[in-house]
Amino acid sequence: MRKLGAAIAAGTAALIVAGWFYRPSTSAEWAAWVQTLGVLVAILWAVRLQIAASKQGERQAAQVAAMFANNMHWVFRELNDACGKCSWDDYTVHRRILHEVLAQGREVTLQLLDGRSLAMVSSLRTIAVEALEMTEGHGRDGNWVRLHNYFDRRLPSISAWMSATGNPPESSGPTDYAGLRTSFG
Repeated sequence: MRKLGAAIAAGTAALIVAGWFYRPSTSAEWAAWVQTLGVLVAILWAVRLQIAASKQGERQAAQVAAMFANNMHWVFRELNDACGKCSWDDYTVHRRILHEVLAQGREVTLQLLDGRSLAMVSSLRTIAVEALEMTEGHGRDGNWVRLHNYFDRRLPSISAWMSATGNPPESSGPTDYAGLRTSFG
């Protein structure tokens, strides 16, 4: 934004100097000056709109990344609870939701994220893929303790990423997983 301000100031100064030494004397010269000013204003307005659109895209990407992290934290807590209770029904529903959360995480535009948010989304995607691979062969009579320990170990990592990016996890109650479309009733 400073560069744009400096360019505007330099352009304005150049026009003032040129106008001082080369004053328009005919109506055609006045029309040319007015047209030149109009073109410059239009260019500056287009640059301003482009900068605003870029910043809006960055904000939206950061919001989607934060929502992805919140959803990951929520679904890992739910999977941890389901494994702790050895509840097959809860486990299967939340494993399906984990698929949807991962799909949501893949929609985050990585090019628009800054360093920490980029690292968080990349790490959480990896954790989600690892969790899906680890739970793929799990059945009703599977090793619930091993899965419970796995999810229990990953929760602090997810919380740490959320805190590092300025989105600390909620301490009470389930996190709203807005944006997910599930058909699980």
